[in-house]
Amino acid sequence: MASTTPEKKDSGALLPIPLMVALPAAALLVTCLYEMLGRGASLAEATSIRVTGTLLLCCCIFTFLCRLARLALGLGGQVSAVARALVSEATSTRIAPAFLFVLFSALAALALFDSPETPVRYLLQGFLSYSLVITSVLAGILTLLLSCRTLSIELEDKLIETIAVKPIGRGSYLAGKWMGLVILNGILLGVAVSAIYIFSVHHIARLPPRDERDSVIIREEILTARELVPARIEPPLEAQVERRLARLQEKDPESIERLARRGHRHSHGAEGHPGLAEKDRLARARQSLRKDLARRSLSISPGKSRNFSFAGLGALRDSGSPARVRYRLASQPGRTPVTARLTVTAGPANRELTFTPSSTGYFELNPADIDESGRLQLSISNPPDSTGAIIFSTRNGLEALKTRGGFLGNLLRTMLTTWIKLCFLSILGLLCSSFLGFPVAVLLCGLVLLVASTSPFLLEAAELGRSADSPGGFFETFAATTTQTLATALSRYSEFDPALLLIDGRTFSWGELWRCLLWIGGLWT
Repeated sequence: MASTTPEKKDSGALLPIPLMVALPAAALLVTCLYEMLGRGASLAEATSIRVTGTLLLCCCIFTFLCRLARLALGLGGQVSAVARALVSEATSTRIAPAFLFVLFSALAALALFDSPETPVRYLLQGFLSYSLVITSVLAGILTLLLSCRTLSIELEDKLIETIAVKPIGRGSYLAGKWMGLVILNGILLGVAVSAIYIFSVHHIARLPPRDERDSVIIREEILTARELVPARIEPPLEAQVERRLARLQEKDPESIERLARRGHRHSHGAEGHPGLAEKDRLARARQSLRKDLARRSLSISPGKSRNFSFAGLGALRDSGSPARVRYRLASQPGRTPVTARLTVTAGPANRELTFTPSSTGYFELNPADIDESGRLQLSISNPPDSTGAIIFSTRNGLEALKTRGGFLGNLLRTMLTTWIKLCFLSILGLLCSSFLGFPVAVLLCGLVLLVASTSPFLLEAAELGRSADSPGGFFETFAATTTQTLATALSRYSEFDPALLLIDGRTFSWGELWRCLLWIGGLWT
């Protein structure tokens, strides 16, 4: 009798899952009848059909993956048995279905939002941005609650004592819990990928374009995966900095001190050691020069020219495809944006091109201008009769398109990165709940997640908060040091953020994904 009771209880856990398929199927049937009889509209173009059809597809994917996971985990083994029990608990208690309902409702609301004045490309980028944030936040909350609850409740209710007498080790038990959380997160993220892809590609991208640039930008800059090579300043920036610094040391040593003081605060420790102060002064002056020259190198005054180069374009040279250069001009306060006629020199040919302000533009170059090492050199000249200087944006101002991939692969790599982070969050929750109660474990894990997600801001705030004039007391110093230490230790978490690349249509490479797997999925987890 003892062996049959778990089977009955386990079979009961399967009851909510077919209901998840039956309800969306009924909703889709009712919607189809309404569209055909009530309005007579085309089923393929009806928004309600797309939403209910996507809901049915997501529920079918969730049901299939849950059954497949339970079947695979039921083949045997102590670790897989514990993982199967956790997946059954999450589905039978409606935790995972509730998460799926909230997630789909949020994604559908974002996809259905439409403003007649807003270009479709902005609607698509907004949907991708918010959908990725909502998916990450909801998946993180679910992982925190499940990982902290599944172990702490068993310890508080002394259910763990029924397992302690069974032939399963502590490591196998924790590994099973972690495996169950990883599989459950993978299922939910798989459903999220399906919903995001359908809503973005088959709904928002098919809306009527609001202007002449919508279709081109959506096709070439959003629903794609571009690998762009940033322009390098010629001569190299570091060589210019060292040459300028040597000239200032020889002719105007006092300017070194002025450069070092600009925008920096000194520490008391450096003032007591002349040798260290001199070394620190040169480092600060070099940093200030680097910022100034980097900004000036992207500005072309009337009658002047700048040289740039792009590396790693050997594949374009071999294929014979035109080299496309992407540019973005920076807005200048107090000046009305006007088009500029600039001369672009690449190889033996000179071309006069029109550069449009306040938007991204492209121009093509002959692939024969790329040398055997895959390097493309060009010069951009501003004519003497120009109305003013031309400034390229400091962020992605001048780039060359290297390769182009698919949007779906980029989206999958983005979700795999989120999955790896959730794996770390799962083991963190299990670790904290093994010696803390449920509320305290959730609070501690949430604090770690908050510090890891905001580590760039915390590091910048700690750096700007340092002042020799107001060093602060013990508590200020302790808080700043602790914050900087934790943010530095957890900075890898926010380093791998492919969401911005996906929204901008840039490739999040497999190499970056493997680095994320090595650091967060391997070393941290």
